[in-house]
Amino acid sequence: MSEDVAEQDGLQETRRIPPPDPDREPLKANVYERMARAAAQLTPLFPYDHAGAIVPCGNVLVGGPDNAYGHFFHWNEVNEVAVTYGSNEAMLATGQIMATQHLHGVNSFLRDEKNPEAFAVLVVTQHQSEEGDQSEALIARCKNCKAELVRHDYDATPYPLPGYDAARHGEPDAPVRQFATTLGSIEFAGRRNSEQGRTCQSCGHVNDLFPADIWGWARMVIQTEAVSKAHRAMRQAASAQDEQETKS
Repeated sequence: MSEDVAEQDGLQETRRIPPPDPDREPLKANVYERMARAAAQLTPLFPYDHAGAIVPCGNVLVGGPDNAYGHFFHWNEVNEVAVTYGSNEAMLATGQIMATQHLHGVNSFLRDEKNPEAFAVLVVTQHQSEEGDQSEALIARCKNCKAELVRHDYDATPYPLPGYDAARHGEPDAPVRQFATTLGSIEFAGRRNSEQGRTCQSCGHVNDLFPADIWGWARMVIQTEAVSKAHRAMRQAASAQDEQETKS
């Protein structure tokens, strides 16, 4: 709306969208293409996970004769929204949008995980804290009596807030930082699959092992660490080359 028209209508321009941050250029991603090649569930679709960022994370959940995803609970003090980008024989319909509670259950959302025709492609988006620390937790309950088996609380404070843990999630110049939820998830799986984590303290039931492999978290953490090491090696090689050229 032009200023002349706004003045004639008695309107005042009160807000403008600021230009893009030059350090974070606008990007686009095709969720279907990106998740066809993803290493794990909850894969961030963009390289931005800083304080105040909106972080869309893709998931591809597929049924099969040997597939089992288990069930756990995720608590996050920031908001999350799930959008279904396509599904079949799933509890979430294609196009469905769901705002989650801070504490919410997580499973495959497939009606029958053994059905090879069942699938769901989801994007779960969370809004990173803009100030202060950020905390998350993963919780497992006994299959027999529903008592709490394991609660794994972990720090998820995003870069570059004062509470950000560079030793845990990655140095500021790392090309890809460890995604806090993924890192916390493999720690949770390790505790959950220990003898103590499987045995219910309330009823004594020994729960089945949690199927962590199908979620792919460990692979993503390992690959992220390898990528950071490769980036560091390239920088060191470039510095050595520059030093050699300077001497010569």
